[in-house]
Amino acid sequence: MRITHVVRQFSPGIGGLENYVANLARSQAESGHQVRVVTLDRLYSRPDQALPRHETIGGCEVVRIPYRGSRRYPLAPRVLRELGDCDIVHVHAVDFFFDFASLTRLLHRKPMVVSTHGGFFHSDFASRLKQIYFRTVTRATIGGYRAVLASSVHDLEVFRTIRPTGLTLVENGVDTLKFSDSGARSLRKRMVFVGRFSANKRIDRLMDLLAALRGHDPDWTLSIIGMPWDNDPATLARWAEERGLSQAVKIETGLDDGEIAVRLGQASFIASASEYEGFGISIIEGMSAGLIPLLHEIAAFRRVFDESGLGAIGDFTDPEEMARRITAMLPPTDEAYQAMRKAAVAFSRRYRWPAVAARIEGIYRDVLGAKQRRILDLDIAVASRTEAVEMLDRRVVDGVPTAVAFVNAHTANVAQDRAEVRRCLGDFVLFNDGAGLDLASRLIYGGSFPSNLNGTDFLPAYLAETTVRHRVFLVGGRPDVVEAAAQHLAAAFPRHHIVGAHHGYFPPEASGDVLERIRTAGADLLLVALGNPAQELWIHRHLEESGARLAFGVGALFDFLSGRVPRAPAWMRSARIEWVFRLAIEPRRMWQRYLLGNAVFLARVLRQRRKGHELPAHAGATATGGTGT
Repeated sequence: MRITHVVRQFSPGIGGLENYVANLARSQAESGHQVRVVTLDRLYSRPDQALPRHETIGGCEVVRIPYRGSRRYPLAPRVLRELGDCDIVHVHAVDFFFDFASLTRLLHRKPMVVSTHGGFFHSDFASRLKQIYFRTVTRATIGGYRAVLASSVHDLEVFRTIRPTGLTLVENGVDTLKFSDSGARSLRKRMVFVGRFSANKRIDRLMDLLAALRGHDPDWTLSIIGMPWDNDPATLARWAEERGLSQAVKIETGLDDGEIAVRLGQASFIASASEYEGFGISIIEGMSAGLIPLLHEIAAFRRVFDESGLGAIGDFTDPEEMARRITAMLPPTDEAYQAMRKAAVAFSRRYRWPAVAARIEGIYRDVLGAKQRRILDLDIAVASRTEAVEMLDRRVVDGVPTAVAFVNAHTANVAQDRAEVRRCLGDFVLFNDGAGLDLASRLIYGGSFPSNLNGTDFLPAYLAETTVRHRVFLVGGRPDVVEAAAQHLAAAFPRHHIVGAHHGYFPPEASGDVLERIRTAGADLLLVALGNPAQELWIHRHLEESGARLAFGVGALFDFLSGRVPRAPAWMRSARIEWVFRLAIEPRRMWQRYLLGNAVFLARVLRQRRKGHELPAHAGATATGGTGT
């Protein structure tokens, strides 16, 4: 897969957003994908220093483009030139890139997903204006994304108000190896802060806490590691001096990961007084080193504290109370400290990157429709005829009972109108049948299905190409029709054994007798032609009881095989307009299905397209991981 990530800041920049993209891109490259990162050509912290236009970092191509304007909304329209050669675009954060990529999607025509990373609500700056923008511009542009990856539970709740579909929780992964188990081996009353020196991190309150702790025990110290942002090292040094902490606070910038690991080895606690975090990636990184978390009371940190049961959490605006909580929490023995270290490292492992990257890759495949495409709440398999045969053979060999239905516009309409049918088809392998499904695929996914897998053509192809020798039983149609169809199949496919046939004119209470005949015959493949959706409902209720391993709902197949109903000419079948022929020969029976039904189907597909991409149900499952900026 060719993946392009678009993000405003990247390596050598330091921060949660940069780390997220770097780790995700590296994991994807290691999995064999072709990965490119498009980013700005200057760091906000060093605006006068131009970075290389092209380089390779962690196995990924990095392309840097110029920008104008402020770091709050940097304008970089050249990004449009960099989106051409990829299968999917992954935009990170809600900013100019987010808006511009959506507004120009008819030009670049690339499927896109976005990770929210907290949106633009990291601080109270222009909060009212942000809310207005979010409810208007962001609501409009978010519709251009096939999936929205909420980076936290908070983001999930916020973005759901403007994008109810195609939204799923994917929290950040963490590189738990770079600092793994590097924390102090014995209790050291030293806190570490790692991150940007930004206003929302409230490093001043960390110093207030340090002053309160030193009132209880003068051994407490604080190490501040990161990069200048809203505040610079001189400002932090002045704060420390004002509190009489100059000898107890160490401020360092420009450290690489190895140097940071050394500093973590001199500490036992990772601390943050931040007023906002999507998750707080530095806290999980610190815990991977074995450090115990000391956290300000915000929703993201509360989740870490509640799930890990480690450290202390409280209101950093009351440093004396927070100091008392920390003092009461301190492990009383070396054995207790070692247990806390071990628990912190173990807790961090749930956020490892490989699992998160695999989940994101699955979402890419969902939105691209690589394996299945969701059309009107039905998940249609994406496969050529050969792939479909091989898929079914694997399931038969593995002993997985499998029901197959062929979904056309009429089937999709019925499933929309009847919840029972929709639930039933959720347990089937569904193949695409006809021009209507192909049109829906083009409108929603931007491309056609590989093959037209209608039951009338696919079932004979399956019997010809399957590697499994089947014992086949036919159910449905008039007595003379089903017998004629059975004789036709026996002659055409002598490798298989046609073990029985039963007409479809039996009341529901007689199903038990039909099933007994099927079991007695030892059938493993059922062909059921009771009309749609009766045949699918019958298969759903009785497949297990029948003893068969595989069942197809085959519609009018028996009529065609017996010769009772003629097929459309080959050129009409090839053009996928066989429905026109059937309408012409059976107008009284088919006019409502094809003329009214097709119009209703198209309207529903267009409504789905307007609502935005709908992920399959499994894509909404919560992933382990954390996020932060």
